[in-house]
Amino acid sequence: MRKIFYTAPILLLAAILCGSAQASTVTFDVVGKTLNSDTTTIVANKPQVEGDQAGCWVSSTLLDPQKFTLRYAGLKPDDYDIYVNGDFIGKKSARAMADGIELTIPGTIVHPDIMRCIKALKDKTKAEYKRIEKNSEAEHKRAGWTLSQASDWVRAGIQREEAYRSAVVLIAPAGMILSRMTWPTRTDAEETVKGCTNTCWLLQQARARMYSVIKDPTLRNDVVTALTPVDLAVTYRTDGGKPRAFVQVINNCNFPISGEVKYSLPKGWKTNAKALKFNAVPSGKTFKVLLNLVGPSKAAVPPLSIPVSANVKLVQQNFTAAVDLKTETIAYP
Repeated sequence: MRKIFYTAPILLLAAILCGSAQASTVTFDVVGKTLNSDTTTIVANKPQVEGDQAGCWVSSTLLDPQKFTLRYAGLKPDDYDIYVNGDFIGKKSARAMADGIELTIPGTIVHPDIMRCIKALKDKTKAEYKRIEKNSEAEHKRAGWTLSQASDWVRAGIQREEAYRSAVVLIAPAGMILSRMTWPTRTDAEETVKGCTNTCWLLQQARARMYSVIKDPTLRNDVVTALTPVDLAVTYRTDGGKPRAFVQVINNCNFPISGEVKYSLPKGWKTNAKALKFNAVPSGKTFKVLLNLVGPSKAAVPPLSIPVSANVKLVQQNFTAAVDLKTETIAYP
């Protein structure tokens, strides 16, 4: 059985019914049904007004906790019950509501390794699915179905984490029964962590499955590459008349990776690079190697491009996959 560990403190949404100034302010005009934020780090969404009940959804673009003041304009002179994410937090007069409610949106609760893994695949899985979706061959259809699922998992994981960094605020005259309003789903801290962690787990299973069942080697490598949050970056240039390639294997997986960098040079060319194998590169870290090219003679013209690949092994518990990341980089001055 897998265990879920909290590696960041759980930050619960706090609402303080007092009136000190805040750097960020959101203003809700209930008459005009408008909601405006004075900062780009607080996103004011979806104002809803039904009779004397008003609701809004406010989200944070920051990974750290963020305070803001929510001010109301146009309220009828009355006392109002205040609910934040479904919890009753107190009562305030319309005049006090004009001065504002101080709120804190929590920061992320998900380990950065998990979110790095998920976000790195946002475009990769979708692009590969689009490339093969119309191919009717059996293996392509099977791969396409897996990639479609993976895209859904990635999208849901990102949305789940972002929704946690948000607040739904409802107000209504004191004692009034609330009308139903529809808002984006926000799970609690435990379910948010479990859901995002499970996304990475499902992705690793999908990688291992595609690696074991797809027989076409080219299709298999393309699909596993699309499911693997590891990037290969190569810069090839001539410095002082000496050609060199700078290779980076960037690990966005939520677990360490191992493998080897490989390259192909024209006949007579060689490089002095020796440490081409990498082992247990941690999540979020990069393996780097510099290839200084040495020609067969001083007059030899450097190759226009260098094919470089990284064979990466992906092992997490009982699930194993491997992928060849490939690129061919053209030199520039």
